[in-house]
Amino acid sequence: MSQIKHTDGKNSGLRLLARLTLLATAVCFLTCSQSCQRTDETEVIRELLRTVAGLAEKKAVDKIKLYLDAEYRDFEGRDLEQTVDLLQYYFKNYQGLAIHLLDIYVDISKDPAEAEADVLLSSGPLETLRKLVGVVGVYYRFDFRLAKRAGRWQISYAAWREVDSNSLLPGSRAILKKIFPDQF
Repeated sequence: MSQIKHTDGKNSGLRLLARLTLLATAVCFLTCSQSCQRTDETEVIRELLRTVAGLAEKKAVDKIKLYLDAEYRDFEGRDLEQTVDLLQYYFKNYQGLAIHLLDIYVDISKDPAEAEADVLLSSGPLETLRKLVGVVGVYYRFDFRLAKRAGRWQISYAAWREVDSNSLLPGSRAILKKIFPDQF
C-alpha cells in the first residue's frame, strides 16, 4: 500500500510538473507572439513610410493620397485635399527631388501609433553632381501619427521641421555614412 501512495505521489508530481511546463510554454508563446506581432507592426509602419518616400520621389500624388487617412491633418491644420495641393505645388516647382529616408523610430504602444523619421531632402537636376561635390541637402524631422483602419495603417497626422545634423536620430548618421561614405 505504501508503494501505491508513493507512485500516486510521483504521478501527481509529474502531472504538476507537466502543467507548470505547459503553463510556462503558453506564457512564453504568448509573450513571443505579442512581441513578434509588435515587431511586425513596427516594420509594417516603417515600410509604409519608405513606400511614401519613394512615391514622393516619383511625384505620385494620387498614390501618396492612398496612405493618408480621410481625417488627415498636418501641424498647420491642412486637411487631406489641402495637403495634396501642397504636394502638387512642390512637385511642380522642384525638379530632381531626392529623398533619403534615414532612421525611423516607431511606437505602436500608443493609440494612435507614432513614428519619427529623419529625412535628407535635396532637389535639382544635378543631384548626382551634388553628391560628388558634397552638397547633400537639408535634414528634416517628420513626426507622424498613424491609425489602423480596416487592417491598414494610414497616416492621420504629420509635422515636419528642419533640423541640423547634430539633432538626427541615432541611426541616421550610420545610414548617411552608407549613402555618403566620404563625408560621414
